[in-house]
Amino acid sequence: MASVYPALSASARLTWKVVSFPVIASLLLLKPIVDFLCGFLLIGGLVAAIAFELSAVGPRFPFLLIAGMALGFGLFAMLYQLVLMVLVRD
Repeated sequence: MASVYPALSASARLTWKVVSFPVIASLLLLKPIVDFLCGFLLIGGLVAAIAFELSAVGPRFPFLLIAGMALGFGLFAMLYQLVLMVLVRD
């Protein structure tokens, strides 16, 4: 019975490597696009929220909502980086 566990462990490792390789490759290929878009939306969203809040264009501008969404893009970029760091171990 003890000789079954090394075989299961080896097959589980091989299956994980076969399944995770395309996922990791896709995440690494999309990293520059995700970084650019999240950075652009973070900076652009914050600048737009501050500009609209200071200009007082409308009666009620949802400053906190827009600023929160912009900060959410920054948080998403950090989580994306964290997932890559966990999956890709040097």
